[in-house]
Amino acid sequence: QAAAQAARRPYMVRGHAKEVAQQKNAAKQAAMKKSGTQKGAAEKKLNFLCPLCKSTMVNYIQMKQHYDSKHPKERVPEESSFAAS
Repeated sequence: QAAAQAARRPYMVRGHAKEVAQQKNAAKQAAMKKSGTQKGAAEKKLNFLCPLCKSTMVNYIQMKQHYDSKHPKERVPEESSFAAS
């Protein structure tokens, strides 16, 4: 009976389970390295660099708000003057 039960449910031996877990984790880590990090993806989206304080913004609207709050005496440059990085 015990042999029949073992044939139906394959139990993993402790050492084998560790090896399988390590392989699975290695594959997961490799996939994460390929895709990059969330921080790296966010940095790619920051296209507008303030020429005065070097802060980065995602879009021109944020840049205008930044100028209004941080550099109120300065004029906001035109959107075309900001080079996308």
